[in-house]
Amino acid sequence: MPEIIPAIIPKNLEDLEEKMSNVRALAPLVQVDVLDGSLVPARSWPYQSPKKRDAFFDAIIREEQGFPFWQEMEFEAHFMVRAPETKMADWIAAGASLIIIQVEGVADFDACVSSASGRIPLGVSIALDTPIETVAPLADRVLVIQSMGWNFSQLGFQGRPFDERTIERVRQLRQEYPKHIISVDGGVNLETAPALVRAGASRLVVGSALWQNGALRENLAKFKKLLI
Repeated sequence: MPEIIPAIIPKNLEDLEEKMSNVRALAPLVQVDVLDGSLVPARSWPYQSPKKRDAFFDAIIREEQGFPFWQEMEFEAHFMVRAPETKMADWIAAGASLIIIQVEGVADFDACVSSASGRIPLGVSIALDTPIETVAPLADRVLVIQSMGWNFSQLGFQGRPFDERTIERVRQLRQEYPKHIISVDGGVNLETAPALVRAGASRLVVGSALWQNGALRENLAKFKKLLI
C-alpha cells in the first residue's frame, strides 16, 4: 500500500505541537512545510517573522530542546524556499529524516547535495507547470521525486482544487524513474488518490483532506481502506 504522509504547514510552534500531537498515534511520519517568504509569499514556523527566527527552533538546533514528539515519530521537511542549502543544516540538526527541496528555488544543487551527503536522504519537488526535464540532471542524486498537484504560483497553501494534469505527470515520472520513490503533494483527497496510485505514486502527502472537520483519525482510516 502506498504511504499516506500527513502534511503540516505550521502557523506557529503551538500549531505544530497540536497537529503532531494529534497525528502521533496514527502515523509514523509527517511532512512539515518550510516557508520563509523567499520563494512563495506564505511563511511558516519558525520563519513567521522576516527579521527573527523562532527562539525555540534555535534551542532545538543547539540541542537544548527537542523537536516536538521527536521520540515518538519522524518528520521530513519540504523546503519551499530560495537557496535551501542555507537552511538545510539547521533542519538536519533539528532531526529531519528527509529533506525535499522545491526545485524552482534551487540555484546551487551541488551545495544541497553536499549539505545532505552522508547525513540525510534528499528529494526534489517540482511544480506542475515546471518542465519535467528539470528533474533529469538531479535524479541520480535524490531518493524521492515529488510532483506537486498545483502550478508554482499556487504553492504554499492547502485546500486548493486538484489539477488533473498531475495524474499524467506522475505517470511520466514513474516511467522515467522506475526506481525512485514518487511522491505527490497538493490536492490529494479521497477522489484523486486512487488515480494517482494507479499512475505510479508510491507516497501521497495529504493536507486539508486529512484535517478537515477535525476528524483526522476517521479521514486517515478512509484513505487506508480506499488504497488497500
